[in-house]
Formats: sequence, C-alpha cells, structure tokens
Amino acid sequence: MVTLKDIAEEAHVSLMTVSNVVNGKHNKVSKEKLKEIQDLLQKRNYVQNASARSLAKANSNIVAIILRSIGQENSLSSPHNAHLVGSIVRYIQELGYYAMINLVEDCTSIAKSIRSWNVQAAIFLGMFDDEIEQIYALSNIPMVFIDSYSAIRQLSNVGIDDYKGGQLAAEYLIKNGHKHVAFVSPPNYDNGVVQHRLKGFKDVLAQHGLSLNSEHCFSVISDADPEQINQAVDQLMLIKNEITAVFVTSDGLAASLISGLHRYGLRIPADLSVIGFDNMTISKQIYPPLTTIAQDLELKARLAVEILNGRLNNLNSSAESRILDVCLIERESVINISDQ
Repeated sequence: MVTLKDIAEEAHVSLMTVSNVVNGKHNKVSKEKLKEIQDLLQKRNYVQNASARSLAKANSNIVAIILRSIGQENSLSSPHNAHLVGSIVRYIQELGYYAMINLVEDCTSIAKSIRSWNVQAAIFLGMFDDEIEQIYALSNIPMVFIDSYSAIRQLSNVGIDDYKGGQLAAEYLIKNGHKHVAFVSPPNYDNGVVQHRLKGFKDVLAQHGLSLNSEHCFSVISDADPEQINQAVDQLMLIKNEITAVFVTSDGLAASLISGLHRYGLRIPADLSVIGFDNMTISKQIYPPLTTIAQDLELKARLAVEILNGRLNNLNSSAESRILDVCLIERESVINISDQ
C-alpha cells in the first residue's frame, strides 16, 4: 500500500509538504507542486489512514457504540443487540460519521476507547445504572444511553415501556386461562429492563389474585450457550406439571427454550404455552410462530442517533429522554385453556 513517504520521494518534496496537501493546507504549497502531488495521490490510489486522521483532528467524526459484555458472552450474538446495533450503524453513517463498535466489561475499558480513538460521541447499550455516573465522569462528549433507568438528570436515553410489556404478557396469559406460570429472563438486576418487565407481570397477576412462585423464575446469561439453555430446559421440565405457561423476556431465548423442550417431546402450546418479547424475525420463523411483546427497534435506533446528532450540533442542548410504546403480537404459541 502506498504511503505518504512514497509520494514525497516521487514528487521530490518533504513528507510535510505531502501531508499539507492531504490535510487540505493548500496555502502552504505552491500551485505547481500542489497539482503534481494531487495527481500522484490519485494515480497511486492513496487512501488516508482513518485512525491516524481521527487522532490528528479535533473532530474525529467517530461515534462509538459501546456494549456491555459479561465474561465470555458475545453481546452481538443476541438477535436484539445485533439488529439494534446494525440499525444504529446505518443511521450514524447516513449522517457522515464513522461508527466504532466496542464490547466492554468495565468503565476502564470505556475510558480507554474514548481517549485512544478521539471519539466524538457515544451510544451505550446494556450499561448498569450504577456505572453511568462513572461514565459521565470519564468524558464530556455527547452521550446517549439505550434502555437505561438511571436517575441522573442530564441523561439522554431512549427506551421502551418495559413495565407495560410485562403487563401485556400477564393479561394475555390470564385471558387465555393460565394461572400457574413461570418467568425466564437474563439475570435480573435491581433497576433495569428485566426488573420492570417482571414487576409489570407480577402486578397484573396480583390484581387477579394470582402470584408468581419464586421457584418458577429462572435466569439465563446467554441464549447462545447450549449448556445454559439445557439447564433452563431441565428446570422447566422439573416443574412442567406445576405450570401451564412461561413468559420469556426475549424472543431469542424463547426460541432456544422451545427447541430444547421439543427434544423432550413437549408440545408447544398443547403442553406448555410460551410468550416472548421483542418481535424479532426469529419469532415468525420458529414452530409454532411465537406470540410476543413487540418493540420498534428501528425507531429506537433512529431516535438514539437523532438525539446524539442534536447534542453534537449543540453541546449545550438539554438531555432528552424518549420512552416508546409496546404492543402484543398474537401468533400460535399460547393456547386457550379456559374451558379445561
């Protein structure tokens, strides 16, 4: 690959002269040499190194998309995260920015990324609420969080009505005669997405004089880990005679559980009804097609980038929080047992 040094030697000029041309400082180069160097750059198909350019400029045009990763878990193996990140990248690029995706385990990793790459702004997914204050202390770049329940006032966030999602799931199961249910989710943190979905679910059960047995609640760190899925399936099989339905807080996890239950000969929904969350493509591809709580990931991604772009254009603009609605999509994974 051709370098600036190669161009400088061919044009019989200093490296600094070629650098001035590449970086648009044309007033420091004679007209004759300017044209000669530009012609050589085109002839030799010179492409400037993006990372070097970003570090040299005050504005790198790099927007970081930073995802929480737990241990060896690949956050992008989740259909939800993959879809959301892909949409964010597209909207960022449409605005003329570069997108940099980074998986992190702690705040130290975040600080290193922001400083090393001269990041101009960042969108955060899956951050723990107690970390957000630390993240703000790391940098003063514009930031937007997705699905955060932090109480920090200056936080810009785009999320969904997770509590309503839990309510809709419970209401639908109860309407179809299900009184004894289970709940399966990623790990349940004190004040996050799972907690709000669970609260909405339990509150509706309580309104109908029902309750959720704590022994019927399971967590799965990764729906891409066969061992964890098998453990969750085994747990469901142990209580299959005690429940008639299960609410799973992600479609990817629901699909993996249904596949595992099929291997045991369990019929869905005849033997066990299942309701998911997200309305991902997989919810229409599995058998039976999955009844699920739908959220608009495209809109979530677009709003996050729009808010971030607004902050980039006006660093003094106020924080903005948007909560998007959810709805139930009825398919074939829940059976009505009211008459049984």
